[in-house]
Formats: sequence, C-alpha cells, structure tokens
Amino acid sequence: MKAAVLESGKRNLIIKEVPIPQLGPDQVKVRIKACGICGSDLHLVLHGTLKCKHYPQIPGHEASGLVEEVGEKVTRIKKGDRVVIAAGTSCGVCAHCLAGRENLCKEIGVFGFDREGSFAEYNIVEERYLYPLPDSVPYEQGAILADAVSTPYNAIKFRGKIQDGDTVAVFGCGGLGIHGVVIARALTKGKVIALDVDRGALENAAAYGADEVVNLRDVKNPGKTLKEISKGGVDLLADFSGRMTNIEESLRAMNPGGRMVLVGIGRDPLKFSIPFSIIEKQITVAGSYGSDRRAIPELIDLYVQGKLNLSRSITDVRKLEDINESLQDLEDRKGNPIRFVISP
Repeated sequence: MKAAVLESGKRNLIIKEVPIPQLGPDQVKVRIKACGICGSDLHLVLHGTLKCKHYPQIPGHEASGLVEEVGEKVTRIKKGDRVVIAAGTSCGVCAHCLAGRENLCKEIGVFGFDREGSFAEYNIVEERYLYPLPDSVPYEQGAILADAVSTPYNAIKFRGKIQDGDTVAVFGCGGLGIHGVVIARALTKGKVIALDVDRGALENAAAYGADEVVNLRDVKNPGKTLKEISKGGVDLLADFSGRMTNIEESLRAMNPGGRMVLVGIGRDPLKFSIPFSIIEKQITVAGSYGSDRRAIPELIDLYVQGKLNLSRSITDVRKLEDINESLQDLEDRKGNPIRFVISP
C-alpha cells in the first residue's frame, strides 16, 4: 500500500510502498478515506519536539474509512461499514478501559505516534477502536471527530460539565480550540467568548457563532476584560492556549462555582499562584486529555440532529502526495486553515 512514512531525524514524510500488515482475529482492515492533519503532526514532523515510539512510522490519528475485511473474532463491525477510527490507543483490559475511560489508561497512546497511523491507503486496527459512521456524515468531517472535535468535547462536556445558559470563555482558537467554540455554541444559549492572538482564528470563531471575540494582543488583563464583556463573570473557561498568564489572570473572572478546564500545553511550565478567590468561590480547576468512548457517538448524534456545525472545519482535501506541502501550509497558516484533510 502507499503510505507517508516518517524516518528518524527527518523533517518531511516520504511517500512509498509499504506492506499491508497481516489481519489479526480481532482486527479490521479499513480503507482510509480521510485523515486530518493535526497541529501535533507539525510538532512530530516539522519541529521534532514530539517523538514516535519507533521509526520508521506512519503518522495520522484523525481518520475515517470503509471496512474491507474483518477478523474471525470481530462481531460488531462488518465489511462495507463506514467507520471513524479513535485517535487514542489503550490496553483495553485495565479498570479505566473497562469503565470506558480509556484516556486514563496507564498505557494510553496515539495512532501515528505509538503505532502505525492513517496517512496511508489502509490501516489495520482492533474492532474496539472503531465507531460506525452514518451515511449522512461525510468522511472528511467524520475523520476530524476523532481528535479535533472529540478532545474539546471531552473538555467542555465531560470535564467542564457545561450547562445550558453558561457563559463560556475559550482561550486559543486553533484546530482544537475552534471546535471548543463550536461545542460551546451547540450546548449553551449563554454567551460564548473566544480569545486568541491570531486574527484569522478569531474570524473563524466569529463565523462559528462566538458572541464576542477578543484579540489578546490588545488586552493587558484578560481577566478584567472577560469580566467586562461577560457583564459579571464566566461559568466555564476552557484553555487551549497553554499560556499560564491567560489562565492565572482569568481566575478572577470566574463566577462562584465556576469550572476551569486546562487542555492546551504551552512551551512554559504549567504553574500558577492560587488566589483566595479559587477557595472562596469554590472554583474547580480540571485537566483534560483526549477523550473516551462516549465522545464520538455523542458527537455523531449531535451532527445528525443538525446541532453540531462543522461546515467551515475542512479547509481543503488533498492527495497523499501533497502531505508535506499541506504540513507547511498549516505551519504558515496559509489560507487561515482549520483542518487540511488527506484523502489517500
């Protein structure tokens, strides 16, 4: 099969023919129809700040496709099914996995980093990583449910416990954060405020229904600005920026009983001083990593019901041979992209 392969020490992917892995009894052979390019792929390929478990490696962790063959022990998935492949991997047998909280597994990993990903014509995966994709959901939008949409959904729905009527602030509106705006808009009639330093990202947030957008380059104190815009305070703050100045200063803008969810990982250490207000107002600060098995089915339901708007999320669909150009275009923010999708 044709695949985009990352070799150790290289800063580009090599398009080459590689063998299709042998199908195991509990595995499924998926012809990949779409695979999104994530910001973490930039850190892996262009920057070298993220590493694979082994090399050479096929990256790609946001994928959907068509089932072509199933192993003898597969019971839930059949040939001809349209599917989404979960982004994360896990042991499948620990207490967290059995409870449906795979993102707490000690052996958690990611396709394309810890095992072969989906920048290829095929991928062989265990049945438990697959979710049926209705005909009404395009492959391209189905693919990005695996990470770009499910990760912020986990943060806002499960960790942030969003309630209808909440005022929500989203810091960082890149590939993950923009879908935090989408999800907040879908789940609350309250005010949604988007904050970023990139004008294009803020334009995307406004187009996706943010009531207010704030360019942090023009703001000295994010917390004060948030309090003014929200006309009182914020119930839920989701940070995808990883910048501790944003987080620390914004604690003072939280309403009593508010929830702050930290998702983004920046270059600086994640540490901040705890003001008395976090105790007095009983504010919850929670971390959120990836998603678990609840997210993708719920997102598919929201999409089918017309409540999840992903109409602007696919910036372009490109061939596998164009993957290095696409990585660079995402790095350069060419065309104000949200997601480039590769169709092998």
